[in-house]
Order: sequence, then C-alpha cells, then structure tokens
Amino acid sequence: MGTKDKLSYERLISRVEYYKEKALDLEKKLVFAEETIERLESEVNSSDSLQIIEEKERELVALRAEMKNLTNKVQKLEEHELEKRIKSYEELLSSIQEELNDKDQQIDLYQQRMKSMEKRININRTSEPVFEVANLGNADSAPRKKEEYNCMSYFDYSVIFTKERTGFVRGTFYIENTGAKPLDNPYICFRFQPAETLALKGKIISLIASPTQEEMSQSLWIYMDDNEWAEKAKERGEIWICPLRETKLKSGERISLDDFQIPIKSKIDENITVEAFVYCHKQNFRAKAVNHIAINF
Repeated sequence: MGTKDKLSYERLISRVEYYKEKALDLEKKLVFAEETIERLESEVNSSDSLQIIEEKERELVALRAEMKNLTNKVQKLEEHELEKRIKSYEELLSSIQEELNDKDQQIDLYQQRMKSMEKRININRTSEPVFEVANLGNADSAPRKKEEYNCMSYFDYSVIFTKERTGFVRGTFYIENTGAKPLDNPYICFRFQPAETLALKGKIISLIASPTQEEMSQSLWIYMDDNEWAEKAKERGEIWICPLRETKLKSGERISLDDFQIPIKSKIDENITVEAFVYCHKQNFRAKAVNHIAINF
C-alpha cells in the first residue's frame, strides 16, 4: 500500500469517528428532548394545572360578563343622560314657545285695542272741524239756548321760571257741562301765539308714537296728529286733542286735562299767549275758555 492510499484510509477512519461522535451527541439531545416533552406533558396532565386553567377560564368568563355588564350600564347611562338633555331642551323650547305665544297674544290684544281705540276715536269724529279757529273767539257770542248745550272751560295754572328766563307752565284745563243736555267727545283746541311757541306735554298719547299698553291705561286724551289737517293746524299754532275713549259729558259733570306742561323759552318771543276752545262735533257746539294763559317777559 502506497503512502497516498494510506493517508486516504486514515482520513476516512477519522471522518467515520467524527460522525459517530456527532450521532452520539444527537442521540443524547434527542433523549433529553423526549424526557423534557414527557415532563411537560406530565405537568400539563396534572390535576393542579388543569384546575389553574379552569380557574383562569372561569375568571376570563367572569371578566367578560362584567365587561358586558359595564358596557350595558355605560350605554344606559349615556341613553339616560341623552334623554335628560333632550327633555331639558324640550322643556326649554316649550317655555320659549309659551313666551312667544304669550307675546303674540299680547301683540294681538294690543292691536285689537289699537283698532278699538281708533274706532272709538273715529266715532262721531270722522269729520274735521268745519269752522275756522279765527271764528272760535266769537263762539261764545253765537246764539244758542243755554238750557240745551252749554259748558264752562278754564285754565288753572302756574308759571315757573328759572334764572335763565326759561321755564314752563303747569296746570289743569277743566270742562264743565253747564247745559241741560249731554256733550259728546269734546275736542280741545289750544291756540299758541306766536305759533313757534307751540308745545304741549302731559298725559296725552299719540298714535304716531305707538303708545304702550301702560301709557294707554294712564291717559284720557289723545293728540289729533295723525293726518294732514293736524299738520296744517300746527302751522297755525294749534294743538288739537280729544278723549281717548268714548266720552259723554252729562249735565253738571266735569272732565279735565290734568297736569299739562307748556315749556317756555324767552328767546322765542317777549309775549306768549295760549287760548283754548272746546268743540263738540255731534252737537255742533263750540265755546271759548273763560280765561287764557298770558306770559310777558
């Protein structure tokens, strides 16, 4: 056997020995693995492990049931809270609707009262005074039976001045029926001279100013200022007023314009005169007040 063949044989034996050792080592590892598997299977099959698994499964079921219960409670709470909010909103909307309905009713009532007031004002007053105010000065001299229609009207007033020579007149204007028959809806004309001094304030409402219900309830008189004729009268220095409600002044009865005010400014004129005239359209009766307001600076 040559040297080369001898080396190949030894190398082959060496390799066989190496693989035998490797196979032996693998067999040992396989045996160890089988023992480990047997031990684990034994542990898994033991009663304690099964009890633990069952207990954990029961805990898991209980936790799932509790979670479902809590989810249902949360859902119910959310629904309840939503219902409460919806109910609260509905109550708020209902309250707002009631207020709106109440306001609508008040507006309707106010409009009805305004229409009624306008009707009352227009009763027996559809015609404008058919006389010139210039003739009113002599109205008391017109022939008329005193036992039928007659009245006495007059001012009760005081004048208040400031240091700046301005101030106001404050007083009451009275109308008393001194005749035998009633007088219906007396107009009052206040004539200012000069016309630029025209101003009259008090418990008198104006349809143009859209009076409130409280103002209407507290007032007995209304300005006749809602037509072209009234504007022309103002240019002449006249303010006309009439009763707010249907008024029948029986014999011996009295009606008054209480607490009127007339502002005064000395810069306008040195002398200011305010006269008053009473006119009843239905009876075609007219009369001049027995006195007047005269202011001299």
